[in-house]
Amino acid sequence: MSSMDVLSQILDSVEMRGSLYFATEYTAPWALQVAANTNVCRFHVVVEGSCYLTVGNQRASLSRGDLVLVPHGAAHALLDDPGTPPVELGQALAASRFEEEGMFRWGGGGERCRLVCGHFEFDQEATHPLLVGLPALVHVQATPTYNFRWIDQVMQFIGEETHSRRAGSDAIARRLSEVLFVQVMRHFAETEPQALPILAGLTDDRLSRALHAMHTHLEHSWTLEELAQEAGMSRTAFALTFAELVGLTPMKYLTDQRMRQAAKLLKAGESIGAVADQVGYRSEAAFSRKFKQLTGTSPGAFRRGLPAGSAAAAG
Repeated sequence: MSSMDVLSQILDSVEMRGSLYFATEYTAPWALQVAANTNVCRFHVVVEGSCYLTVGNQRASLSRGDLVLVPHGAAHALLDDPGTPPVELGQALAASRFEEEGMFRWGGGGERCRLVCGHFEFDQEATHPLLVGLPALVHVQATPTYNFRWIDQVMQFIGEETHSRRAGSDAIARRLSEVLFVQVMRHFAETEPQALPILAGLTDDRLSRALHAMHTHLEHSWTLEELAQEAGMSRTAFALTFAELVGLTPMKYLTDQRMRQAAKLLKAGESIGAVADQVGYRSEAAFSRKFKQLTGTSPGAFRRGLPAGSAAAAG
């Protein structure tokens, strides 16, 4: 089992929905301030021209074909030049009378820059360490050095779809935006695995075997000893190495993965007992206690779509 195959399993376990805000056309001078939204991972793709993006004290210089992620939804600015004072995005949208149809245009009429902007929403019930570990700013450059011809091609396709307004173009663009996230994670795994703890774990063949076993057989009542055997390590060495590289203990990682899968199954309408069996709990009561402990909601209330903390959700 290669690290890339395990990465596929991990990415499959992350419930993600891509969404596009709009296609934009900015002309210099221009600068926009985007408000924080901590529940999403925002992205911007340059399909023509160049610009800058700043998050806190970090700045990225973006060119055609580049993709930038703001993984934790932090406030950030998009600018034609670092010296241009930004306008709040909401004010610019109101001033331009943009009505969420067609292209959003803004600026002073000079050099043009076109972007496609959107976000990814993730399942909030059980946050994956893959997402928690992402830095505040991720810049993927479409340069031959990184062999990222794919990003230029996908960017062009997204740009064409968002501008064409043909039937189904929004759905196609959303699916492509999800492909972008997978490609970015692959980039990290191949070029900067130490940048994310969970990816660092994938570079270790021993841990990859244990991770594969967990993801493939969530229904098994794994013990630490069994997982160590899968990795071909002693119990102590496995526990220490896993925690050091992945950032969680093996059993904590396994429990979190089980709860993510349980949430998906409950949303699909599976019975609580069936879900408990599929995620390694022989007792429905034990599963229910653990699920509520980690999500704040009982499995039954979660399946009915009740919010955590409500009186009905407690039952």
